[in-house]
Amino acid sequence: MSGIRGNHKIADTNLHSLWLFQEYLRWGLIGLSFISLHLLFVFTSLHFAYERNLAEKPTLLLASIELLAGALYLAAIHTIRNKPRDKASLLFIISVGLIVRAALLNSTPALEDDYYRYLWDGAVTANGINPYAYAPDQAMEDTPSSKVPHVLRNLAVESGTVIQRVNHPNLRTIYPPVAQIAFASAYWLQPWSIVAWRLTLFLFDSATLVILIMILRTLGLPLCWVSVYYLNPVLLKEIFNSGHMDVVVLPFVLGAVFLAARRKYEWAAISLAAAMGVKVWPVVFLPIVLRPILGDLRRLLLSLFFFALAGCAMFLPIYIAGLNTESGFIAYGQQWEMNDALFMLFAWMSAFILKVMGITALDGKLVARIVVALMLATWVAWLARKKIGESVELFERCLLVVAAIFLLSPVQFPWYYTWMVPFLAIRPRTSLLLLTALLPLYYLRFHFVARDEASVFDYGIVWLEYIPVWFLLVVEWYRESRGSRISPAIGAFLLL
Repeated sequence: MSGIRGNHKIADTNLHSLWLFQEYLRWGLIGLSFISLHLLFVFTSLHFAYERNLAEKPTLLLASIELLAGALYLAAIHTIRNKPRDKASLLFIISVGLIVRAALLNSTPALEDDYYRYLWDGAVTANGINPYAYAPDQAMEDTPSSKVPHVLRNLAVESGTVIQRVNHPNLRTIYPPVAQIAFASAYWLQPWSIVAWRLTLFLFDSATLVILIMILRTLGLPLCWVSVYYLNPVLLKEIFNSGHMDVVVLPFVLGAVFLAARRKYEWAAISLAAAMGVKVWPVVFLPIVLRPILGDLRRLLLSLFFFALAGCAMFLPIYIAGLNTESGFIAYGQQWEMNDALFMLFAWMSAFILKVMGITALDGKLVARIVVALMLATWVAWLARKKIGESVELFERCLLVVAAIFLLSPVQFPWYYTWMVPFLAIRPRTSLLLLTALLPLYYLRFHFVARDEASVFDYGIVWLEYIPVWFLLVVEWYRESRGSRISPAIGAFLLL
């Protein structure tokens, strides 16, 4: 009998070894395919030079590459439940992510030019000038009556084409002080360099990765779930190719929630204020983060004091410069609308109701913005109504908040989606993960704009991005309301 048992053990060991080999082979092929797609992207990006006519740029090819990368990404995380949970798995995920990041370091920014504003702001801040005081257009003025400092004029000349390519040069910068410090850091590293800026972004990206691994370990979740963040193709394209600054906010906001989960609420409030110093939206996390100390008046007031003190200190330069029609903050809040679907419906409905009621003094889009703000405030209050139980529930509520910000916003750029990606690594939802594969449809807009057919995207293709997501959100809500929530360890990646 002992011989039979020994044979069974050998057979089981061989089967397990074969299974491990198959899993590592599958992931090796996925990693190789993922890297190959992004190398193709780097080669394709060479045809997206700023000077090139938009109609000549291979936008359809770029969109196809990103759509394929999104599909491959979903296939990869679909298999996470079978992935061996060891250090080798984490090392593999990080290695693939690092290779792609390194490949994108010298790529040509495709279809985006926001980084020119970052480079300009960084130079202005690094030279001791309030970046909120002057618009780029003013720096380019060369008249005797101009009140622009000579240092600023010299910077404009020194920048070469950078200042000439800043979008909306008539507006003063919209980016808060902590973001300005990041911009200035890139300037100190190497003036006017997109590579220096990408290296700065890499530092914040690495900090986010470390914090995320700490959170997953603390919550007892598989560390390989970090792949949801580190291999996300939307994040890779928008941060390390396009150079968008949104990754700068992630370690601060993720750190704030992590500190709150560890009951360090005063430090959480300070970290959240720092996050607000990069992007304003993290302020909506405050009721969720401080909800557990609602009954502890001393700690609540102390945390709010720290948050208010840090917030006021950071926004003082903006206030001193003035909030008028030349301010990017005012212009962005009143006018910007792009790649939205649900907000477009609200705007149409508002305009229709105002027309029926004979009200001409109000603008439908303004009313829609007010409605969306009220909806978001109501949603945050609803999520904060109940006391938070386990730490993982805190992260889930924060995910639901940032998802609402994105899906209700009049501006739904793909790089804004990166705000929720770290939280999806902790509390994955199929509906929101699906956005990774669908948001690259946004790049098709440039194809139609080049042919004066933007309406094809704005009123047609845009719905393909969001209707499947909203449908799955409704299915998730229905299943959860019936108490059949999918196991976060396995079924969170498989809704159906």
